[in-house]
Amino acid sequence: MNTPDAKSLVNRYLDASFLVTKRFDTQIRERLGQTITTDQFCALRMIKEKPLCTPSDLAELLCVGKSSITALVNKLVDRDLVHRAGDERDRRVVYLTLTDNGREVYRETEQEIQQLLEPYLVHFKPEEVQNFIESFEKLAALLTHEGGQENE
Repeated sequence: MNTPDAKSLVNRYLDASFLVTKRFDTQIRERLGQTITTDQFCALRMIKEKPLCTPSDLAELLCVGKSSITALVNKLVDRDLVHRAGDERDRRVVYLTLTDNGREVYRETEQEIQQLLEPYLVHFKPEEVQNFIESFEKLAALLTHEGGQENE
């Protein structure tokens, strides 16, 4: 998009994205207290969703370096939210799974986030929410590819 309006659209996106992210993170922190951080919740969600999740998988999914993942995983293990298990065939490979406590904290946090967002969603028609999410998912997919090129 090389239109004169592209800069304006990018700026609008940046302003809205920053505001939504900051306010949402603040509300989550206020609602959850010190129970769990947004990054920890995202890690638990990804571990729950991806069978045989490794720390390297988690680093890639969260777009952070391996040293950051090590610190995050150590915190989750120390809090008895995540369990590390070595691969039986290759001891260099470590898999992450949720503990019973991790599944419970994840479930409770997911419910809190749902309750936090629901009051805002009533201001949109269902098709507006669907269109927004599909567009945002498309942007996420494009951002995972060099230069924003779609897979063919």
